[in-house]
Amino acid sequence: MTRAGEWQLVETNEGEVSAAYMVFRTWAPAPGLWLSLVEDTTTQACVLIVFGNNGEQVADLAHRMSVFVPVMPREEVVAGPGTAEDPQKRIPAVLRVALAAGPEFDAELFQVLTDTAQDPDPFVRNATAWSTTYLEWPQSLDLLRDMTSRDSDEHVRQSARDLLNDFQSGGS
Repeated sequence: MTRAGEWQLVETNEGEVSAAYMVFRTWAPAPGLWLSLVEDTTTQACVLIVFGNNGEQVADLAHRMSVFVPVMPREEVVAGPGTAEDPQKRIPAVLRVALAAGPEFDAELFQVLTDTAQDPDPFVRNATAWSTTYLEWPQSLDLLRDMTSRDSDEHVRQSARDLLNDFQSGGS
């Protein structure tokens, strides 16, 4: 669709360190209208974000994109980690929660991540730690600090430590 519409690519993480775990692209299909794609490459969980200056254009593009990409309502994203019985299904659900987060702190989404940081499965807890790479909230650092000191699994504690160090050194 982006090629057929000859949309201008205005931002990408191609060639950056973050490209090892995520795809980020923003296109401008029209002046003052943008579409961003964020995809976690491990789980292939992704989100499309339409934004712009004209609410009608934004709504129209969002509707057109929903024809090609299944839309998951916020309620389903929020409930996802808690409703998936299989840990392998909870992992992408955790990433979808983080991908759905905007730059402003969202207490409801953060509570879901706080809950998944206590999941019985260490792989889900590790995914929760890694999900913080998609967040711009200072509270995510507190979550990582808590995981470094309290998680029962050394691998999860080490991942949280590494991520925390990376954030604090300006790497993510």
